[in-house]
Amino acid sequence: MAIVISQPQFQVLTHAQTGTLFGRIYFPALFLAEFSCDVIHWLHRQEISFDEKDLKIYSDGSFRIYFKAQQSPETEFLALIAMIEESIAA
Repeated sequence: MAIVISQPQFQVLTHAQTGTLFGRIYFPALFLAEFSCDVIHWLHRQEISFDEKDLKIYSDGSFRIYFKAQQSPETEFLALIAMIEESIAA
């Protein structure tokens, strides 16, 4: 039986050579079906930076992204969660 993931999976990682912190988020297709507009809006924020090579799109519509942030990656992930909670409440 397959496990269906419906929430983003987030990690803070440290570059082994530079010590730079970056975030990795896996966005499952089920989550994107409901919150794609919020995720797109979040990805367009100036505080988030990533390149095309940092993005992996899967055949089911889910994707994984590695990103850098002006603040901590965790702070930016929490900003995404706050945006989503705000849209749910509206």
